[in-house]
Amino acid sequence: TFEAFEKLMFFIYQKDIDWSGVTVPEMYDVVNLAERYIMPELMDEMVKQMENVPFANNDDLLNIAHTATEFNHLFPDVSSALLLSCAKFLQKTIPPSAQLQFAIDQSGTGKEATVLQLLSLAKDLPAVECYNCGDVECLDGQVVVGIDKFTVGLKLRVNYPGGYGGPNAGIVCTVESVNKNNKTVNVIGVSWPIVHQNR
Repeated sequence: TFEAFEKLMFFIYQKDIDWSGVTVPEMYDVVNLAERYIMPELMDEMVKQMENVPFANNDDLLNIAHTATEFNHLFPDVSSALLLSCAKFLQKTIPPSAQLQFAIDQSGTGKEATVLQLLSLAKDLPAVECYNCGDVECLDGQVVVGIDKFTVGLKLRVNYPGGYGGPNAGIVCTVESVNKNNKTVNVIGVSWPIVHQNR
């Protein structure tokens, strides 16, 4: 495309290249030119650009990852960098407990193999902080102990009967405020307000 050739010329003449707004397929047009004209420096630049592709949401993630798998046989280094970036985004945004359902939801879309490849890559990545509790080892399903573990916006599941949950047992609520001086936590999302006194 003209845009890809323009990026190639900018690179040759060391002009600043604005990659914002450039789609992944357009980036692959530049990759194709870098391969065709044997420009390893431009190919290295494209690997860096693929590592920093932004994702708007999970649908965007899947479309970008699927494009990467389609070009993987032609440009393995660039596609591997992009797929790894996709796997990191998946790992950060979809907790392990929801990844199976995410894969099932892609059934019949034609992207099933792409999802499995992403899940496989994400499984081998180093652990990241939980998107909810902030710990590397997620506290999902565990009793929260210590006022420092509570943060505004934290999602909690009320203990089941016998675990002091009463009529709200099993309901997911959100921490609304934390008073570390009084060691109290206010939550919303249950049928009656809970003020948890943490010792």
